[in-house]
Amino acid sequence: MEKKIPVILDCDPGHDDMVALVLALGSSALDVKAVTNVAGNKRMEKVVKNTLNILHYCGVEREVAAGAERPLVRAYTRTDADGCHGVSGLDGFEFPKDNSLKVSERKAIEVMADVLRSSEEPVTIICTAPLTNIGLLIRAFPELCRKKIKQFSIMGGTCQFVLTKPFMEFNTFLDAEATKILFESGIPITMYGYDVTYRTLFGQSFIDRLLALGNKTGYMMSSLLKEFWVLHNRTWIDLGGCPVHDACAVAGVIDPSLIVKSEKMHVEIPTESGYLSGATVCDYAHRSELPDNVTVVFELNQDRFFDLILVSAGNLT
Repeated sequence: MEKKIPVILDCDPGHDDMVALVLALGSSALDVKAVTNVAGNKRMEKVVKNTLNILHYCGVEREVAAGAERPLVRAYTRTDADGCHGVSGLDGFEFPKDNSLKVSERKAIEVMADVLRSSEEPVTIICTAPLTNIGLLIRAFPELCRKKIKQFSIMGGTCQFVLTKPFMEFNTFLDAEATKILFESGIPITMYGYDVTYRTLFGQSFIDRLLALGNKTGYMMSSLLKEFWVLHNRTWIDLGGCPVHDACAVAGVIDPSLIVKSEKMHVEIPTESGYLSGATVCDYAHRSELPDNVTVVFELNQDRFFDLILVSAGNLT
């Protein structure tokens, strides 16, 4: 039997973070050592509440640690009305009130550093939120990160696919300075940005299959994704389906053979004031002669991706 891959999941639930959590926690391939939170989709109080609710409802216990409440340099300006996740950050399902799970007394980077020190094998950190915690971790423990992190698998950025502000994607844009620290760290990075996530869409048949699992987790997921589809298409555009962005970064760690198309290239993060501030500027033409620092994913096997989610959801309560 193959050893499980040790991972930390850094997230800000969020409907797509919910799917990422279910996929990771229900996978027989991953050993989720901790779940850390950062202010992103919503402020910390709501993000932590959503995380604890998901874990409790799915019958899972992990240390959940709160992290940065604002970007390293820039102001945090999100409001309850922002984004496509509703007022709570996870609209569409009423969680039970009897949740006994509590947030850790330790901060996120303390938990991350402890996991890295204690792990026999290098750890993969899956990032499905703004990268503030990661920037802090790398700055606080540079040698530990270089020695004990196998790779970062991030949902963020965009290469050729543009949907929001030109060249922008929320997770990498919200804390551009932290993103720059990660992308210049020298640690391997695989980037699942809009180029792949907006090609990986679920439809009604996937919601029906989740409900057909007949368990609590499938019911929760079907309810939340049904609502997310409505909220997403109201906020963005109707693509004939709906993405679950963050789950892509988990799926590629579980089974790298799901990746149909990817390419290594140099990705730069401008942080100076201007039109490109916070963008992921990708040298997909390989003209800069700068070293490749990121593997950018462009396509996943969609059928196998959604099957993998269903397997994980079926493994939980």
